[in-house]
Amino acid sequence: MKASRNSLPFRISLIFLLSTLLIEGVLFLLLYHTLLGERVVEEIDRLESRAESHASVLSTSFNAETIGHVARMESETDTKVAITGPDQEILRTSRQFPSVLSGIVDAKAATGVMDETTVLEEDWENEAYLAVRTPIGETAGTRYGYVYMFMPTEIIHGISHRLQLRFIYITAIALVTTILTFILLSRLISRPIQSLKQATERVLTDPDNLQLPTNRVDEIGELARSIESMSTELSRLRKERNQFLSDLSHEIKTPLTYLRGYAEIASKANTPDALKEQSIQTILEESRALTELVENAFQFAQLDENTFLLQREEVDVDTFCADVGRMMSTMFRMTSIQFQHQPTGQKNGLSLSLDRHRMLQVFRSLAHNAIEHSEAKHVTFSSNVTTNELRLTLRDDGKGIPPEDLPHIFDRLYRVEKSRSRQTGGSGLGLAIADQIVHLHDGSLNVQSDKTGTSFTVSLPLLKSTPN
Repeated sequence: MKASRNSLPFRISLIFLLSTLLIEGVLFLLLYHTLLGERVVEEIDRLESRAESHASVLSTSFNAETIGHVARMESETDTKVAITGPDQEILRTSRQFPSVLSGIVDAKAATGVMDETTVLEEDWENEAYLAVRTPIGETAGTRYGYVYMFMPTEIIHGISHRLQLRFIYITAIALVTTILTFILLSRLISRPIQSLKQATERVLTDPDNLQLPTNRVDEIGELARSIESMSTELSRLRKERNQFLSDLSHEIKTPLTYLRGYAEIASKANTPDALKEQSIQTILEESRALTELVENAFQFAQLDENTFLLQREEVDVDTFCADVGRMMSTMFRMTSIQFQHQPTGQKNGLSLSLDRHRMLQVFRSLAHNAIEHSEAKHVTFSSNVTTNELRLTLRDDGKGIPPEDLPHIFDRLYRVEKSRSRQTGGSGLGLAIADQIVHLHDGSLNVQSDKTGTSFTVSLPLLKSTPN
């Protein structure tokens, strides 16, 4: 995969590098100044201690031999010493005493307090030597002189240089780690994401042949499984849409063919009156079927676009149950199915807020479903009231709904009977529209089915109740 400055691994690696360098920089500055500051203080304390030690020895025996002994002692160390008289004239120095130090003695002769140990130079970054001065004790009011101690600052510069090298090494390690992190992230994140991107581009064109990392147990695996589930659902909806369009075309074409054919028969002058009457009756029936089909398709479109409106009103429970029972009794009267309405007593004081016309449409669809598809001999309609809702149940003793179809009967465009027969196929819209109407009333439509029959239960929330 080609790396890009806009890629996720690059951004994460850059953040990692900048964070590491920031932390390193802060720690380096703290350690750098702390360690070097402590080292400078230690060296100055050491110089003061040695100077005071030499001054103590010289104060007891300030003579050429003792002065020479002190100078020889310092000749074997990294430090330098200069012993002066009370007038700051140098009496003796350690071996290899640089001339620059003589200049420091002259320049600092009158600097600071003269009767106690004084730090003359502590700027290790800009000066070549650290310097302290200690007075040699007096006898009978006479000062013997001063001890000057010097230490080269190159030692501290060496420590500083080593710390800087450590920082450079750590920075190099951070850069290498960042590169490895970038490569690792490219493998763990970028490639799967790129695969998901390519797969989502194929969802619309080839949803059945997706290859996604669904075996991963991280967020990418969850995303891959979600995309795969979406693709499966999209494929199913696409097939159902195509099936619906085919069915709708067939359903419209059939009544149109009948309308045209029987209209031609009725329009002929030599057609017998009985055949004309039969043709006109058939034309009326097919017109009603076509109108219902178009209306269902239109309602389906409204539901899909959220433009399906309800005209709610307050309806008495007893009145509504009676209306539903009368409507279904009329529908089943024209069939061989025995219909029985089982009222459960008076429900005085209870009411619902609903669109009466739409809810009657729901039960009309349920009754039509029982008449056309259940193959039942008996159908019962019952109602009961719980604490918060009214439950209306329509049960038949028909063949039942296959278990594999039961979870999908309220899906849009789904049909249990896949045939295109106008008598058995249907459009697959009735139950889907009924379910949506019930949900728009804040209710629920449930189904239970087995080989002994099918029951549909509509649950609607009660608007209010009046105590008995």
